[in-house]
Amino acid sequence: MPELDDVDSRILGILVEDGRRSFREVARRAGVTTPTVQARVKRMMEEGLIRKISPIFDVSKFKQGLVFHLYLRVNPAEIEKIAHKLEKTTEVRGIYLTTGENNLTLRVAVDSLEQLQRLTETLDRELGVKQNSSQMVVRIFKDDQTVVVSPGTEVRLKCETCGEPIGAKPFVLKVAGHERFFCCPMCQEKFREKYEPKLKGLALTIKAPEYPSAQST
Repeated sequence: MPELDDVDSRILGILVEDGRRSFREVARRAGVTTPTVQARVKRMMEEGLIRKISPIFDVSKFKQGLVFHLYLRVNPAEIEKIAHKLEKTTEVRGIYLTTGENNLTLRVAVDSLEQLQRLTETLDRELGVKQNSSQMVVRIFKDDQTVVVSPGTEVRLKCETCGEPIGAKPFVLKVAGHERFFCCPMCQEKFREKYEPKLKGLALTIKAPEYPSAQST
């Protein structure tokens, strides 16, 4: 599985502190060149490691409605499908797969208890999911969802063709400066065949993962 190196971790750490910093400022703090920062951030966005750079609000400064944690028990075979449907529900602000009897936890924000009741009725009617219990968040002391990044942190990538997680080092197809990641040569080739008309005339670079050669004893 790919890992972050020291430069990646320094760049991410600086952006986590303040995402408004320019590439030039990040480069100065990280001790690298501005083009290096631009290339690294571009690559991490292509990998999906950085989804977007957006403001982090201090929730204590906003007048909010009611926030609840709903604890659900879902058929394990249905979890992925149900989670994808819940992603489109406005009131649902967080979806967590957990251990224990209640294996799916939702963080929801509603304006009233009536809205919460309508939401739970919708879960039951449309998804066949019943909540086992719920808790209302009365006060938030800390809500830091940033990731602690350090050199050697593993990065989970998904194959561009089959969508499965890449468990080892990825096969890479570089198309006009943009890198695409694959789990195996077959998926890499399928991608090339599917988009062959669009790839004509573009610079292509194929990279296979490098593994240590076996040494004779």
